[in-house]
Amino acid sequence: MQYSHGGDIYSYAEQFGREALDFSANINPLGLPAPVRDAMHDAVESCVRYPDPFCRALRNALAAHWKLPAEHFFCANGAAEVFFRLADVLHPQNALLLAPTFGEYEAALSRTGCQLRFHTLRADEGFAVTERILDEISDDTASVWLCSPNNPTGRTIEPTLLSDILKRCQEIGAWLIVDECFGDFLTDAPLHTMRPMLHENDRLIIVRAFTKMYAIPGVRLGWCMCADAKLTDALHAAGQPWNVSSIAQAAGVAALGMHGFEEQVAQFVAMRRSKLAAELTQLGLRVIPSEVNYLLFETEYVDFGKALLPRGIMIRDCANYRGLKQGYFRVAIRGEQENKLLTAAMREVLN
Repeated sequence: MQYSHGGDIYSYAEQFGREALDFSANINPLGLPAPVRDAMHDAVESCVRYPDPFCRALRNALAAHWKLPAEHFFCANGAAEVFFRLADVLHPQNALLLAPTFGEYEAALSRTGCQLRFHTLRADEGFAVTERILDEISDDTASVWLCSPNNPTGRTIEPTLLSDILKRCQEIGAWLIVDECFGDFLTDAPLHTMRPMLHENDRLIIVRAFTKMYAIPGVRLGWCMCADAKLTDALHAAGQPWNVSSIAQAAGVAALGMHGFEEQVAQFVAMRRSKLAAELTQLGLRVIPSEVNYLLFETEYVDFGKALLPRGIMIRDCANYRGLKQGYFRVAIRGEQENKLLTAAMREVLN
């Protein structure tokens, strides 16, 4: 078995017999907030019953938060399940994806026989999505899959360009799927969500998750919103029932009740990110400007990640991202002391 993502602390423990300081998974460095933890504990008693197959309480909470009807939401076992169900339900003949970007879009679409095309981001442009992408949305494009902020680059797509992409998709009747899973970490988050554009096009789908901001990757909770209630019904019917546990549903409801939490975390991360980016640059690494809780960088030392493992540090080797090459790595933003341990270990390796 081969694992292609970050956060595989289990293989590390199997190999080294101890825990690692994990910078390979992009999780809120402040950890699991108490209200979410308490809600999950309280939900344990409900585990003697099947979970609500339609996530009613959670969808109602999402509806109140995002000011949309509850039937416009579909909740899932992580955002990855949303992508796989979307691929099955939409079944587009072709799709335009970014490179590099999150690999599960390609994995989900490939199993349906979808023809894939890639818009390659350029290193000399800082891996930003530019107006070049508009030329690749041809009249026969069936779907466009975007990630903003993008993973692994940490960069958003300019709101005006996103609007132009949406207009282009409207003109040709293409589905536009936008992954905003890291949007909560933006200090100017309201400016970047496409939520205000949902009413303009029922073929716009926005995917988000509680996983990163609320530090619950082990719980698995993602969701999408779309103005087409028939689509969300189809997503419900496309897989097994009870796909979201009672504990996960309770966690989501509690998270939505934590007003102001995301803004506080975003400010904390921004300060730590700026300092860590400067320190990595001082080490001679080429750091890509990021807006969220991780940094992509390049080094000529292609075994950099492997060299850090015996020192108890895990980082994400990004060589398996389409559009990147050996020597690209991603690190999560963590607390000040943990970041110091990271840079100290890096300095040892590079020296």
